[in-house]
Amino acid sequence: MKQIVLNTLDKPEIRKIAFGFGTIYINALSFESVKEAIKKDKIKVEYKSSLGANTAKYRYTANTLFLGFKDTGGSTDREALIVHECVHAIFDIAGKTMLVKQSEAAAYVTQVLYFYYRNESAILAGSTPTFKDPILKAAWDVAMIARRRSNITEKEVAPLYTAISKHNLYKNNYNNDEKYDGV
Repeated sequence: MKQIVLNTLDKPEIRKIAFGFGTIYINALSFESVKEAIKKDKIKVEYKSSLGANTAKYRYTANTLFLGFKDTGGSTDREALIVHECVHAIFDIAGKTMLVKQSEAAAYVTQVLYFYYRNESAILAGSTPTFKDPILKAAWDVAMIARRRSNITEKEVAPLYTAISKHNLYKNNYNNDEKYDGV
């Protein structure tokens, strides 16, 4: 299971990710700490069938990345989920406290940027992603700004925060602190 995550984080598209807003900054070096923590078993990677086939979850209280799949099957969507959850691991390694909406916004923008870079030639040729989830749609808009410049304003992230606040998973806690406790 570890190798699935390490292989994803070794993809060249990871090196293209570089953006930040507020006190958050994500780039290729950010993922190096996750790779090292996984290699040294400070972060575990486990299969958890109850998550569902296209789901992943990072639990900072357990320093564990749970995957609902045993391989990516070449799916960019699954790889992007891994990248999303690794953003939470980045924050955990740093022992960073932030609002849930900030943590999720950074993770979703990174997920969509990764998706973009993995599919860049098709998108540049005219293909358009058809995200159904309003959070992914809002993250796409922020990610397209992040492609052009690394500093994103809070005003530019605001529609993504709104989408997060309306989602069932986050509507009751989006303004709560996410107290990553370190790895």
